[in-house]
Amino acid sequence: MFTRKDFLTGGAALAAAGVLGENAKGKAALATPNVKFKDLQTVKVLSGGGRVYALASRVDTISLSTVFVSPEGKILVVDGGHYPDGPFLGEFLRALGGHVDYWFLTHAHEDHFGALVAMTENRPDKGGVDKFYTDLIAGRLKGVKHGDCSPGRVVQFGSWSFEILNAPFLYNGNPVNNASVMISVKAGGKTWLETGDMGVEGGRDAMKKLGSRLKHDIVFLAHHGQNGVDKAFYAAVAPEAAVWPTPSWLWDNRVTNGTPGSGPWRTNFTKCWMQELGVKKNYLLVKDYLFI
Repeated sequence: MFTRKDFLTGGAALAAAGVLGENAKGKAALATPNVKFKDLQTVKVLSGGGRVYALASRVDTISLSTVFVSPEGKILVVDGGHYPDGPFLGEFLRALGGHVDYWFLTHAHEDHFGALVAMTENRPDKGGVDKFYTDLIAGRLKGVKHGDCSPGRVVQFGSWSFEILNAPFLYNGNPVNNASVMISVKAGGKTWLETGDMGVEGGRDAMKKLGSRLKHDIVFLAHHGQNGVDKAFYAAVAPEAAVWPTPSWLWDNRVTNGTPGSGPWRTNFTKCWMQELGVKKNYLLVKDYLFI
């Protein structure tokens, strides 16, 4: 059995090839997965028939989990969520056919990689993930395929693609969040920016290095919509829509059993930025999941 600690040293990744079971590799189903969902907020089939799933945490906490399914049924998973989300994510992916072509991890916080660890602990069988893209795992272990994480690396999954935008930004203040590696996904006729938990300093470094390449149609807000990158970063992105990987209590800035505004978080600043920057749509993950 692999533990959370094992993951950072590479051990859990060795079993990750078996995380999804032994379903035959092939085209993933584009129908709604046969899982019990309490609420479906928004449904939109993207250009050519692909879909993007943004998953909320099972335990009402901060997390990031995105599943891109191309029109050809190729699958890209970004992060995956918190450790307790593992069983749900495994069931969700098996409902899509049980095979992941690429798995990308933004940075070393458990609310982003914990679900993957849980899946390796609970499903130690063979099959599952073709290749990982991450700077988290030390070395190149036998049996685990790693993709090139160099900035500018472009990977096709079906007719869709993703590009690695930056190397980890090494900064002593807020070091793990600022080391988030961002990707740009071209999917459904739109460009999608996954920011992980990027902080202000990492965001400013990315602005200097990427310039106009930061412009995207849709942005997943950094650090769950609060205390991540600054307004200038989002102005450079200039998105038409924002996805909030944000539980309801954080959206309301509310402590347990408290009233809205009773918490210490900076979510309202980001809300104001989105309004001031003219963002047309905000997708909030306070329920089970949504199609975008």
